[in-house]
Amino acid sequence: MATLRVAADATSANLFTFSAVASLTTCLYLHRFDVRGDVFLAYLLIVFASTASLLSHAGLGTFETLIQTAQAMGLYIGCMTAITVLYRISPFHPLAAFPGPLINKVTALKLAHIVWSGKRYLIIKDLHERYGSFVRTGPTTLSISSPNAIMPVYASPHSMDKSEAYRPGRFHPGGLFFIRERDDHNKRRRIWAPAFSAPAVEHMLSVVNKRTLQMLQCIERRRTKEGLLDMTEVIRHWAYDLMADITFGKASRIELMEDGDPHGVVASVQNATVLFETLGEIPPLFDVMWYLPVTKDVHVLDRISKNIMAERKNAPGQEDISAHLLGELGGERLSDEELDLDATFSIVAGSDTTAGSLTLLMFYLLRDQETYARLRAELDQHFSSPEEANDWKKLVELPYLFGVVHEGLRLGTPFPGLPRVVAKGGVVIDGKYVPEKTIVGVPPYVQQTSPENFYPNPMEFRPERWSPDGLGPSTVTKKNAIMCFSSGPFSCLGKTFAIREIHLVVAKLVLAFDMRLAPGFDEQAWMDGCLNMRTTLFKHPLMITATPRH
Repeated sequence: MATLRVAADATSANLFTFSAVASLTTCLYLHRFDVRGDVFLAYLLIVFASTASLLSHAGLGTFETLIQTAQAMGLYIGCMTAITVLYRISPFHPLAAFPGPLINKVTALKLAHIVWSGKRYLIIKDLHERYGSFVRTGPTTLSISSPNAIMPVYASPHSMDKSEAYRPGRFHPGGLFFIRERDDHNKRRRIWAPAFSAPAVEHMLSVVNKRTLQMLQCIERRRTKEGLLDMTEVIRHWAYDLMADITFGKASRIELMEDGDPHGVVASVQNATVLFETLGEIPPLFDVMWYLPVTKDVHVLDRISKNIMAERKNAPGQEDISAHLLGELGGERLSDEELDLDATFSIVAGSDTTAGSLTLLMFYLLRDQETYARLRAELDQHFSSPEEANDWKKLVELPYLFGVVHEGLRLGTPFPGLPRVVAKGGVVIDGKYVPEKTIVGVPPYVQQTSPENFYPNPMEFRPERWSPDGLGPSTVTKKNAIMCFSSGPFSCLGKTFAIREIHLVVAKLVLAFDMRLAPGFDEQAWMDGCLNMRTTLFKHPLMITATPRH
């Protein structure tokens, strides 16, 4: 027995030594190779089981075996953590020269927490004001607030690939939004491109016209006797009904303006987007969370799209996005998995972001009744009713409406950086060398509210800044600083459609109703309750009064 005990003690001592050495080896391996989080967790479980088996064969009892194994694994993981932290804050780290908060350099959990707060766009803006154009926001992440970074990161023919933030758990990686390699994305984009050709956009805008007239009826039904209305909900329901029509045609079963949202479609989309955006900062953690109930909304959204797409496959001959993806118009047909993913992406991209931006635009517009009155006067000069405002060519030529829409895009899209990964060999951005494998992004909201790009009063909703005279002789209005649609190979295919769509709906709303913020509306509390995690959540409803004009 004494011999077994000595052997067990010797084995334990060797295991602790081995744990320390193994942790260093593992860190070096993880630094060089990408390993999925769920794969690494499985590896840790195997190591735990192997260690326990080794100790039990050395003569330890069950309890002692578990204690010794837990201690060895604790040392192993603790050493890995210590080595990783020391390396990340050391002068030997490739990003050591870039400033940023210490906690951000140590762990990506901090950036994930910032995303979860919903105030990432404001926090990143504050960091740039404190540290300058280049800020290290994570262990391997840089935020670059410079217009000179847009071209090399996003817009050049050799623009960077998307980062692993676009790798959602165990989702099939073949969707347009999730394809990270530029060349592969370009191939898929060519299949999508005909869906946004000029004739296709004309048809989409006819659907916008029909659905927006239905929206006016929805407002009539939902407003109280005093004219009070939750505009946030109306806009969300309009946006989802519209994009379901545009994506699936008559096969769509989404009618939120008529039926409400008893199945929680909007909540599922928003929760899935929040999860995707937050865990996207820590892809290995997303890999593990994928198997847990916390990701159920991602799977709910996937099932909704699959069910509608299954019906759409049996209803050919329609003018919708699915006709292009199904190859009904002579193009390449996507696989079933790719169809489901791209259908999901189409609904989310075209409805949720539009609804958030339009809600913020309406808030800014109604907050300033002088601006609202000026827009209404311009529209009244050209149209006698909302039904007449269906010519997008005429609408986009109205200067004040143009300014209102673009101010809405500027202030109403509080997006974070669009993460890209620096290719092998590194790159020089705005005079600074950025090493390979660094995740970089130019934060749209920071660019869109920078006095270097929009001056004066960059934080104010001033449609006049888009007119030829601007806000005076010192006016700066850089149109290319509007980054909400991104740019280059990964830019939004629906940009042209989205801008015309917003022109149409704003015009019809203003022509149909006299609108004001509800009596007693707390503007500051409402703004404080605006949270953006790629989707925009509103803690408080946008309560307005709406009185029919015609």
